[in-house]
Amino acid sequence: MINRLLKKFGILSELGTAFRGLNRREKVLLVGASLLTLCVVLDLAVVSPLYRSSVRMRKEVKDGRVSLVEMQHLYREHKKYAVVLRGNESVPKNFSVMTYLQGIANTVGVSYDSIQPRTSSDSATSYIDVRLKGINLYQLTKLLYRVELGGEYQLKIKRLNVRTSYNNQALLDVSMQVVIPGASNE
Repeated sequence: MINRLLKKFGILSELGTAFRGLNRREKVLLVGASLLTLCVVLDLAVVSPLYRSSVRMRKEVKDGRVSLVEMQHLYREHKKYAVVLRGNESVPKNFSVMTYLQGIANTVGVSYDSIQPRTSSDSATSYIDVRLKGINLYQLTKLLYRVELGGEYQLKIKRLNVRTSYNNQALLDVSMQVVIPGASNE
């Protein structure tokens, strides 16, 4: 369209004639000025907006990373408080601690050597004595996590005694006392 307008008014032919009439030095200066003008127009129209956009995006990414770190911190804090709050809940009336502990043992891959419900002398505290024989450290860690934090109900481990197994030094014999929340004053 611009070509048609230029041809219609004869601008192209006049420019061509004028350019041919210039000496070599003037032609070099005109071409250099034209290239410089083209570079400035490209810089203003393309490069500068892209650069400003890039700087803005880098700032947004940096701000996003800071926000992400803050959110991760808040999430960890939320999880910590959620565990504390869940740990303060009492267990339901129809809750079977023995079945619950057996389910945890099955998911961890251990079996209890003995599990005995107890009550304190003042009958205010209910707890369970648990003994396990021949488990590894990884299984013990998983079991303790599941009992205190990772299960549906958070029980408290009041006492824990760990020693190496007599038969195999790589395994552990464990005895612990699990307190039932809602059944105690602790």
